[in-house]
Amino acid sequence: MAAVNARRRLLMAATAAFAAGAVLVFAGPAAATVTCPASASSASANTAGPVQWAFSVLGAPSAGAQGVAWSWTRGNGVWNTGQATGTICSEEKGAFPRRDLLLKVTGSSLLVPKATRLGLLGVSIAVPVTVSATDDASCPTGARGTITLFASYYAVHRDSIVVHFAGACADHNHTFTGSIVKVLIARNGAQVNST
Repeated sequence: MAAVNARRRLLMAATAAFAAGAVLVFAGPAAATVTCPASASSASANTAGPVQWAFSVLGAPSAGAQGVAWSWTRGNGVWNTGQATGTICSEEKGAFPRRDLLLKVTGSSLLVPKATRLGLLGVSIAVPVTVSATDDASCPTGARGTITLFASYYAVHRDSIVVHFAGACADHNHTFTGSIVKVLIARNGAQVNST
């Protein structure tokens, strides 16, 4: 009987030791913490910092310079504390040979959260552009302009792109709206509600 009791005590001690070890293994390190960036508490942290912008349009402009039957204009960049940087490419076809512009975005920029355009609430950004490469002889390198992007909030998307140049590059002034326009203006992947 003493041998059976000794075996039981040994088995109980081994089981207890195993269970304690298992708890330590499954509990993991005590100092580890995990914070989800999408939590409600991080919403206030999403009101400052860089804003990412990107857009693409493939089709005819809804208004602007005559003779453009087709345009593929796209670009992306960053806005931060009133300054924008990025690159935009434009390829156009129409009543003229194909023409291409490469635009550099750099300089003071205006970001307008909670703007209303096309009857919808959204965010707008106006970025300064400079022609950095061109095959259009009438629009020289160094010419300056502005591109204004609008991205509507929520599920109904009606975005717009307005391209404006003065002088020699005015043939590239266009407005794009409709389903051919895709604009994204976001801060850390979220809607922009403040500058």
